[in-house]
This record gives sequence, C-alpha cells and structure tokens, in this order.
Amino acid sequence: MKTTEIQWSWYNPVIQELLLKYYRDWLFNTPEISGKMVERVLSISGIQPPGQVLDIGCGLGYHASAFAQKGFQVLAFDPGDRYLEIARENTEENRDFVKLRQMKCSDLDESEDFDLAWAGSYCPGQLSPSEAVQDFSRIFRSLKPGAWFVANVAGKPKVPPSEKVRNWRQLSDCFALTEKWADEIYFHEHCWFIYPETDKIIKFAEKERMYGVNEIPPLLAEAGFEEISTAGRLKGDEPAQEGKHFAFWCRKPQN
Repeated sequence: MKTTEIQWSWYNPVIQELLLKYYRDWLFNTPEISGKMVERVLSISGIQPPGQVLDIGCGLGYHASAFAQKGFQVLAFDPGDRYLEIARENTEENRDFVKLRQMKCSDLDESEDFDLAWAGSYCPGQLSPSEAVQDFSRIFRSLKPGAWFVANVAGKPKVPPSEKVRNWRQLSDCFALTEKWADEIYFHEHCWFIYPETDKIIKFAEKERMYGVNEIPPLLAEAGFEEISTAGRLKGDEPAQEGKHFAFWCRKPQN
C-alpha cells in the first residue's frame, strides 16, 4: 500500500478533510449545542447587544452565528481554510453581523475593540508557555477595559506519562489505527487511515504539549487578566480536575 505521511497542522487540507469527514460532530458540536454554549457565555460575561465579540478558532461558525442572531457584531477567525468555507455558509443569513478571517492569534492586532473574547475550543498544545502568554496578551490588548475572556480548553489534558497504546476502529470507508502515549510534557499520537479498496494509507503524527488546569491561570495572569476562574464546565457547577478538559473565564481590569 502507498503511504502518505503528514505532520499535524491546522492548516493542512488533508487533515482538515479527515477531521470533517470522520469527527465533525465530536470536534465542532452542532448548532443546537453551540447555541446553548453561547447562552452560558453571555450569562458569565453579562454583555448586551450590540456588543462586539471576538470568536477565536471559530471552526464551522456555529457560535458566531448564535452570537449574531442575538444582535452582536462578531469577528470570527480560524486558521483552517476549509473550516472557514463552511463557516461562510453557516453564517450567510447573518453576514451583516459576522466578519470571517483566516488567521491565528499571532495575527491579531486589534486594540480595545471587543466586549468579549470567546474560544469554544482553545487548543494551546502547539504553543510553548511563552507563546501562549503572547496569544493571551494579544487577546488582552484586543479587549475593552472590563471585558471578559471565556474559553473551553480543548486538546490533550495533562495526564501522567504512559506507555504506547494502540486501538483499531472501523470507520465508514476505512480502518483507523491509533498509537498514543504521553511523556512528562507532551502527548503523542500517530494515526493511520487505511483504505483497503484503494491500497492507500494516510498517516499523521501529532506532538501536543499538555496543559492542565493548574498551568493555564498563571499564563493568563502574566498576560494581565484578573478574576480568573476555572471549572469542569462553563456552568461552573463542578470543579476543574487535572487530567480532564476544563473551562476558564477571566477579565481585563477596568482602567
């Protein structure tokens, strides 16, 4: 079989297509779930329309559309061009309220424009701690005084070192073999998508820094944020735990 090997990147079109084809609902949720999430974010931040919202890593545009439907002006961005193609379709009815850009946080240069920054699936795993602080600092600068930054942290949570574990899955038109392990700092994942009918294998390798609930708040504080809170879920009714995904919210101080 012919094998194509790919290093993980949000920009890579092959990886984007694989994620959309096999893991779409799991990674990007649904409009219904996104609408409920936006309600929670608004209850935390207390902002009112026509406020300005920054949607960080907007994915397929479900959150941006939900904010727009409530009368907010939204700047939504994502590094994945394929995701943005779908986001344009999903926000078409609200195009007067939503601006879409292909970029990363490192490209953000707005200053005191937004009443809220929202990251539905913030993935810091490709960043060093200093690079994460730089991203948080750009978000901080983009917010008006007193504005909130609310996020769900995605990617790999902080887990103890582990041996390699392999698993097979049968997908709609192929088999998927995964090999995963963790060291002290990074989580490693290799995945093979095997297509017997076409004698083709696609392999991608990902090395992602693990960030736990005890590591993110100091980085937010270094960027200038205050009133930093974490929880297992945005509703705040369960504490954040090491080794699991979590949410956080924090605020830019008033002048």
